[in-house]
Amino acid sequence: MDVEEGEYIVFEHGPFDYETENGTVGAKIEQAMKECDYEASGYVLDTTQGRMFYFYHDPKHCWKYVRPVRRK
Repeated sequence: MDVEEGEYIVFEHGPFDYETENGTVGAKIEQAMKECDYEASGYVLDTTQGRMFYFYHDPKHCWKYVRPVRRK
């Protein structure tokens, strides 16, 4: 898949057992995204029309959210 060039922040968890850990891993990723201090990083989410958020879910490899950001 082609991903538009730009700056991104990635929230990722490595391999996990889908049957026993999927809910826990999902909750941890959601919490990390919620608690991310964009202000401290000097970035903000880039919600410009056309910018894409990417989600990868393959328990044998990772759970990953890739979110576009831009400098403040």
